[in-house]
Amino acid sequence: MRTKILGGTITILLLIALAPTLSCTQPSPDVTTADVIMTGTSLIAGIVQNLTDGLTEGKREVRNLIPPGTCPGHYDIKPSDVVALINSKVFIIHNWQLTQAHIVELIEAVQNQNPDLIVVAINVTGNWMVPQVQAQAVSKIAQALSEIDPENAAYYQERAEERAQAILAEGEEVKQRLTDAGVEGTKVLCAEMQQGFVSWAGFNITATFGRPEDLTPAQVQELIDKAREVGVALVIDNLQSGSTTLGPAICEDIDAVPVTISNFPGGFEDTEIWEKAIDKNVGLLLAALHTWREQYG
Repeated sequence: MRTKILGGTITILLLIALAPTLSCTQPSPDVTTADVIMTGTSLIAGIVQNLTDGLTEGKREVRNLIPPGTCPGHYDIKPSDVVALINSKVFIIHNWQLTQAHIVELIEAVQNQNPDLIVVAINVTGNWMVPQVQAQAVSKIAQALSEIDPENAAYYQERAEERAQAILAEGEEVKQRLTDAGVEGTKVLCAEMQQGFVSWAGFNITATFGRPEDLTPAQVQELIDKAREVGVALVIDNLQSGSTTLGPAICEDIDAVPVTISNFPGGFEDTEIWEKAIDKNVGLLLAALHTWREQYG
């Protein structure tokens, strides 16, 4: 493990050495380092953007590190990422990103160039696509911004309250769509990373699975046997897991329909905000359920 981390650190330091040559990734001329907020994922970026929009003083530029369609644990840091973080005041990440070596190494290396960089780890458990969890994340991020920028604390808190109410209202509407469609109790297989959202949606998760490349043939067969035994309707893949072939492969041997949903806003086209992302996920799930009912129900 120490050798792996050392190798990663060398890679990051090489990226640091390249940083001065990447002037095209410097902040806009009217944006200073003190105005740039870097985020770990699009989940955080969307919230920060919403909370900082409309500030009467102090322009904020929000930049995101991990592309929304990519697994955060398998993302390769790029030279432009290093430069962006060097030129940032704040780096807001998920608490679990502190367990990822490439993120820790990036922070440590960049702090040599930008010792004033503020790193904030947001600790909110659960799937952030779930409305109640998303609302909690908004509150935590607003609190962090208030501590970093106390002059605008009242603004952040007001925006957070409004945003949380909008999220919960959207959640109620989406939940009603699911209820009206008769989702409750429908048996499914589900990617582990989607378990929280799929459970919130009302599905009966009979078994979960990890990343496809980590599964043995025996484990896949066990999933197929379980799905056939209980009569699952859907096999739900996670877009960010890197492969969307497991669900279709399982469904070849059982009377079920595969579907892939996203854990991050922006994972699918035209889903750059949380509302659009949750609507897309629910739309995909309901379309797949409709197909199953027509074919097998």
